[in-house]
Amino acid sequence: MQIIGVLPITNGKQLRNMSEKTARSYRANVIDDNFSIHLNIKWLFQILCFVAAISYYGVRMENRIARLETELISAETTIKDLLAKHTMEEETKRQELEEKIMFYEKELKINLNPMSWKKRKK
Repeated sequence: MQIIGVLPITNGKQLRNMSEKTARSYRANVIDDNFSIHLNIKWLFQILCFVAAISYYGVRMENRIARLETELISAETTIKDLLAKHTMEEETKRQELEEKIMFYEKELKINLNPMSWKKRKK
């Protein structure tokens, strides 16, 4: 008589009937008890180096993007300030030119616009 686990087995029929009742016999195949995963240390080191390099360049790219965003914001404010300054300068120049034209029109009593000269002659 053989002993498998706790149940005594006398013949093959009884073994077949009892093994069918366990979940192990009809649910899945039995994996060898000596099953192990072999990892090459060289490959493990290369994988770790690859992950470290990708992480490093990812962080570096993120920092670069953040720096470029702050530089873009400062450039936008500089451009807005310069645009406001130039528009004010143009307005003052335009007002000065209008005052000069009004002065010459009053003093000379003529219209300085050449397109209006033909209308006056008719």
